[in-house]
Amino acid sequence: MTTTAENNINDSVFVREFCRGALLKLLTRAGVSDADAHSVGVDVIRRARMLAALPVDYFDVLVTPFLEEVSQHRPLSAPAWLRAAVVVAVRNSRLEDFHALQGTLRAADIAAITQAATEPLALLLKESGAPVSNNTLAGLDALYPRAWAALSTLSDLTASNSDTERPYDMPQAPLPDLPGSHELIQAENATGVRLMRGGQSVIASGVDPRFDQALLAMMQQVKDGGAHVVPLSALSRLSRNSVKQLRVLEFLLAHGVTVLTTNYLLSPELVGVRARPLIKPDSYDLKRTMKQLRGLGPTHTEWIKQLRKQW
Repeated sequence: MTTTAENNINDSVFVREFCRGALLKLLTRAGVSDADAHSVGVDVIRRARMLAALPVDYFDVLVTPFLEEVSQHRPLSAPAWLRAAVVVAVRNSRLEDFHALQGTLRAADIAAITQAATEPLALLLKESGAPVSNNTLAGLDALYPRAWAALSTLSDLTASNSDTERPYDMPQAPLPDLPGSHELIQAENATGVRLMRGGQSVIASGVDPRFDQALLAMMQQVKDGGAHVVPLSALSRLSRNSVKQLRVLEFLLAHGVTVLTTNYLLSPELVGVRARPLIKPDSYDLKRTMKQLRGLGPTHTEWIKQLRKQW
């Protein structure tokens, strides 16, 4: 990035007023130390730069997994794609560590931060983003072609608002394997989460690139042929780290698995989205949200009915 481009970003409302102003105040007021608040701000600036540098069509696909979780994010007047972009740039930053792991940030704190970020990020995204070296959000279409094809079709389907399901051609690619031992982490078991039969829940940062025992067990079951459908409240339950999220989705689709979320269907042949308005996912009670069939397409509805027989 050139010095001029970097100076322009540093002079932007997003960096000057949000990252170095409102964000730091909201974090320290919630109990985050000055040093940690600064590190979060630096990470948010980095992520916003990477996001702004992406081509529009690529950008649209990248934020699609998070559209369903922003249905009630404020400001409601902001378009859903912008609120989802705030999730990618801000919510999925190191902010997650102080929410999921340390518990310093409550849900209300996260909501206040994402709301404050929305207008400044919109102003930043209106400008032509300068190229960013080591942009970890770029190139995912080539790394995970199956996942990208599914999400690209889902992005188009969501934007069309004309139907609820659409077939697509899944590209051929090498079959992905399980994560290596060097990529694993042992996480603390979680309580207070109502799971589907046979599921696990752990306490881990959603942006951690490593794989905890619950996620690994699910992937192992898929590889062994013991699972043909994976129900989730939202795709962010796979990960808030976009690289890891697409990697897991690639693995699932490559092994013939159908992924069902509160509003989305992703299978090796077909994707689907609930007719708008979307329903807010409930990560603490998956069965409750999975019972709401209104607006689902026929394939998605049938999958849910089959799951109900197992509850």
